[in-house]
This record gives sequence, structure tokens and C-alpha cells, in this order.
Amino acid sequence: MAVTELLGLPRTRGRLPLVAAQGVDALGTGLFLPFAVVYFHAAKGISLPAVGAALSVAALLALPAGPFAGPLVDRFGPRRIVVAANLLRVATFAGYVFAGSLWQLVLLAALTFWGEGLFWPASGALVAQVADDGQRARWYAMERTLRNVGIGLGGLAGSALVVAGGTGGYTAIVVLNAASFLLAAVLVAAWRGGRAVPPRTARGPAAGRGYRAVLADRAFRRVLVTVFVFALCDLALTVLLSAYVLGTLRLPAWQPGVLFALNTVLVVLAQTVVARRVERFGKPRTLQVAAAVWAVAFLLFAVVPLAAPLPVFAVLTVATAVFTAAELLQAPTSSALTVALAPPHLRGRYLGLEELLWGVARVLAPVTFTALLAAGPQLPWLVLAGCCMLAVVVLAGLKAVPEPAATRETADA
Repeated sequence: MAVTELLGLPRTRGRLPLVAAQGVDALGTGLFLPFAVVYFHAAKGISLPAVGAALSVAALLALPAGPFAGPLVDRFGPRRIVVAANLLRVATFAGYVFAGSLWQLVLLAALTFWGEGLFWPASGALVAQVADDGQRARWYAMERTLRNVGIGLGGLAGSALVVAGGTGGYTAIVVLNAASFLLAAVLVAAWRGGRAVPPRTARGPAAGRGYRAVLADRAFRRVLVTVFVFALCDLALTVLLSAYVLGTLRLPAWQPGVLFALNTVLVVLAQTVVARRVERFGKPRTLQVAAAVWAVAFLLFAVVPLAAPLPVFAVLTVATAVFTAAELLQAPTSSALTVALAPPHLRGRYLGLEELLWGVARVLAPVTFTALLAAGPQLPWLVLAGCCMLAVVVLAGLKAVPEPAATRETADA
């Protein structure tokens, strides 16, 4: 068995510029992401509460980006929108260097979030367009692995820049992130690939055009429920874990970092392998298992305060590993299910609605999780476990969705 097959990697021959673009994008994001809030405070002198409020307002202003991206992707093709989204982020990150007031931060952050909202549906559609038959989940898995590697390496490089350069280091991070988006845009724009195939005929309730046709798809309406649930589950680690470990359990400050590192390492080592292993199972079934595993993880987090005879950190470690197992099952499968349901001429709109629900979850998760945690240490975990069981029930009504038999489509010119 070839090494690429053993590792669950997709066939990338003729598409290496796309892989390189994904890696460059992830590395640049990793440079800036750990310092996103601190940058505006340390380099621009804006108070932390004001920065947090500005970023929340910007996220709300960017909620329509996903649905707006859908028709653009369907009309102009995903490659063009990926390039445009990256160029938009080049402009906004370059603008951060010169911005100094709160209203400029809100404007530029909103445009940055719009760039992300345009990028993700277009990127998902581009993968669906260029992947060989049956390998879409592997491409999404590889993309996620590259993103975790890039964020990890970028975070280390960003830390070194800040330590060495102080305020100048923060500025260097922003400039390098803008450069990474520019390079990614050039790689995608310069790439030509794919070969023409006869267009597939749309069928069923989605045979029309527009979001009315998308929402007429009963199966996809079920999928949208699970998209929102899984978005909340995914955000629980980043939004909730540190507050729970440090504020509620009063554990040492090093423990959240170790748990996050464990999650990242497991994703990097296992994501593509897991994607290959579950290919023989139906996508709804795989997502049901993911939801059930996530529920187990949340119950483990919930019982940590009651696990007095056991080392608390050991229970947290097991819970984090189980949480990561659910992520490994869900992340590539969920994206592959959406594009498998979507007719090619509506694929951008399907992915646009998926991005909208992710955006709503990003807005709601911080305030909801912290309010639940304030009401009781077990409450957010139990609510999340209940949401997971709802997803299991919703997915029970979906039949297995096979990968389309058609040959890989041509990339848009």
C-alpha cells in the first residue's frame, strides 16, 4: 500500500498549487490568530474590553457573508471567489498597520470577517470541484491537518517575533499575514486544472435556482441542524475550556495549553487516517457516531468536579482525547455530506448557508457558554451533550449519501 494511501491523503497530482495555497494560508493565520486581540491593545493602545466589543460587532456585521458568497460561487466559480476573498484579506491586514481608532478597527475587522465568510464556501466548493471521485473527505481532512500544522508553526513564529521585536513584532506579524494571503491568492489564480465533463443534471427539490430551492431540500434542512450543533461543539474547546479549567476548577495555568496542544497533535497525526478509515461507512452514520462520541466527551468534562478520587488533570486529558476523536470523525465528513447533497449549480449556496450557521454559532457561543458556566459548572457540558443527542436523532432520518459517480469537474477559468 502506498504511503499516501496508508496516511489517508488524497491524490494531489496536478493540484499541488492548491495544497501549497492552503498551507501558506494556514501559516499566515497561525502567525496572527493567537495575537488577534492583544495586537490591537498592545500595538494600537485600544483597551481590551473595547477590542472585544469591536470584534463582536464586526462578527455580527459579517454574518451575511456566507449567504452572499453562495450565489457568487455558483455564478463565477469557486476559484475566482477564493482569490477575491484572499485579496480582500490582504487589503484589510495591510489596513491594520495604519489603523488607530476604534471605528477603523470595527470596519477593517468586519471586512476581514467578510473575507473569511466568502473564503470558506468558495474553498469548500473548489475542493468539491477538483477532488477525484470518493476523495472529497480526504481533501477536507488534509486541509484541516494543514491548517493545524500552519497555526501551530505560525503561533511559534509569531511568539518569537513578539519576543524579539516588541510592538514592531506585532506589526511584522500583521504584514506577514497579509503577505501570506497574497501568496495564496497568486497560487490559486495561477493554477489551471481539471478536465471538462458533461454537466450533471439537477434533480429533486433542488433542481431550481436560488436559496428557495436549497431550503426545499429536506435532507439538507436536517443537515443544517447538525451543522449548527457541531459548530457549537467545536467552539466549546476554544471558548469554554480555559474558563472552566482556570476559573471553575482553579487548576494551574499550564493545563489548558497542554490540553490544546494534545488536541492539535492528535488532529495533525490522525485526521487524514481517520477520514480514510470511515470512507466505507455512510456519512450520516459517521456523523451520528461523532455526535455520540462528543456527548461522551462533554459528560466527562461535566463529571470532572466530582472525580475527586482520580487526578483531575487525567480526567481532563481523557475528555480532551475523546473530544478530539469526535472532531476527527465530524470535520471532513460534514463538509463532504453537504457537497454530496448539493447539485453542482447550487453548491455555493449550500456551503454559504453552512457558513452562515457557523457564523451564528461564533456569535452565540461565547455569551451562551459563559452564562451557562456562571449558572453551574456542569450546565454547559450537559446542554452540549443534549444537543449532540438531538443531532443523533436528526441524522437518523438521513439515508447514506454516496459520493457522486461523475468524473472530476473542470476548474473555472
